[in-house]
Amino acid sequence: MNHFVMDAYNGYRSRLDDITLVHEFLEEMPAKLGLKTAMPPFILPYYNGVVPEDCGISAFVFLAGGHFTIHTFSFREAYYVDMVSVAPFDAAKLERIIRETFPAEKAASYLLERDSKESYPDFNEIDEEMDFGPHLFLDFEDYNGPKTMDQLFSVFDTLPFEIGMTPIMRPYVTRNFVEDEPVISIMTMIAESHISLHYFEKSGLAYLDLFSCRFFNYEEVIGKIKQVFNSAVVNETLISRGSKYQQFKKVAAPQARDSGSWVRNVFRHSSI
Repeated sequence: MNHFVMDAYNGYRSRLDDITLVHEFLEEMPAKLGLKTAMPPFILPYYNGVVPEDCGISAFVFLAGGHFTIHTFSFREAYYVDMVSVAPFDAAKLERIIRETFPAEKAASYLLERDSKESYPDFNEIDEEMDFGPHLFLDFEDYNGPKTMDQLFSVFDTLPFEIGMTPIMRPYVTRNFVEDEPVISIMTMIAESHISLHYFEKSGLAYLDLFSCRFFNYEEVIGKIKQVFNSAVVNETLISRGSKYQQFKKVAAPQARDSGSWVRNVFRHSSI
């Protein structure tokens, strides 16, 4: 399983607030990479959150056995992208498309192979005071958790509450195929970002992601997730997204001041 992650700062708020642009981006990007989609894009504007400056657009599209997500934080001028795909893709081309659509001054990206820990950069230095938030990867074999679409919907409908997260939509679940293997994919968006799972019915493999914009009690959350899915864990990795986010993020107050910055540049004195 291939997993591309990208974190970007100092982008353009107008683009990060553009629902049509985000929709077209998710609709066109998989085709440009030669990937199959299992649904149209799902766009969720989020502008009535508990923390107004953390609002923006959350959007995703299911791929065959994977997903693509983007979370924009327009007040912060930041965005976060994930591409999970069982099919190989050109990561450099993907990053180029993203940067062309959503230019940003600072960006970092990685292409991880979920089945190979050697592909992971050194994410051990997590700075909870400065970074954006955690991203948990849990990969299962001999999957013994909820397996039907109804069972998974029921679990994902309550899981955010059980782990202290804030759901902002009901779960979205679909069943598609990778070659001749059925795959059930489920996603729920949370105020903190998203939770997803892809379950491959024949091989018994399953890949879970929990991405959060705030740090949490790892042992408690991971313990509850393992209890719910009750399967052998072959990969448990916690990485930190948005390195030095607190340093690079924008806030609303300076933007308000900038709106009047032209006044400071007006030539006030004239001999005429």
